[in-house]
Amino acid sequence: MVILQFKNVSAGYVKEEIIHNISFQMEKGHFLGVIGPNGSGKSTLLKTSVKILKYSKGKVLFKDTDIREIPAREFAKSVSFLPSDIEIAYPYTVKELLLMGRYPFSSGFRNPSKKDLEIVVSISKQMGLTQFLDRTILQMSEGERQRVLLAQCLVQEPELIVLDEPTSHLDIGYQFAFLDLLKSLQRRSGLSILAVLHDLNLASQYCDRILLLKNGSVARFGKVQDVIRFEIIEDVYQTSVLVYPHPISGKPYVFGIPESWKNLTGKPEAN
Repeated sequence: MVILQFKNVSAGYVKEEIIHNISFQMEKGHFLGVIGPNGSGKSTLLKTSVKILKYSKGKVLFKDTDIREIPAREFAKSVSFLPSDIEIAYPYTVKELLLMGRYPFSSGFRNPSKKDLEIVVSISKQMGLTQFLDRTILQMSEGERQRVLLAQCLVQEPELIVLDEPTSHLDIGYQFAFLDLLKSLQRRSGLSILAVLHDLNLASQYCDRILLLKNGSVARFGKVQDVIRFEIIEDVYQTSVLVYPHPISGKPYVFGIPESWKNLTGKPEAN
């Protein structure tokens, strides 16, 4: 089943078009990674997919329905979004933030329902946050904070979760832990995941499909091994790389070659 589809979509800001004639479809239960150089339109694509930006051409379909026809509250019951630039200045507790994720299911300013509280407790256990429920978000590390924001998305009980650079501020340990958790949720509950990832190797190891953007257009879309190829990456990123199978997963692994190295050693032939 196709959960999200772009059909010749163009979108941008005011009079500037950023993405052009984008077409792809995402299967339910898949982890789709969006990669590409800075300024290639990755964040614009995500914001278009979650109704933050209106598209000027084409159609975006969620389960075969044009997202423009889906009321915002109903859309939020099925699709959650974690942007890259969230700043929380007020000392909300973790419990308060998680309950905010239940807003699409509430009617007015009422106390949380029994179901709301049960879902918050359940997600807190899954995410290892039970001991932090009364702690403020300002008292938490970057990795813990990101886990809370992901949990806030999950209490919406979404079918599709959309994440913009969710690991960009995390160290390598937290990056693996965060993506391991997402992968576990995908496998256990059939969660569909659309995420912008800057690290090509994280995208390669965790994603089922890759959408590669260049200058606001689709450069390549498909299985990981069909997109993460040295000739494609070199063309899109305008840099020299080697691509070899990871020794454990067998998936493509990208090694960058700095310009300063080129006079030290010849470039081996890449796969």
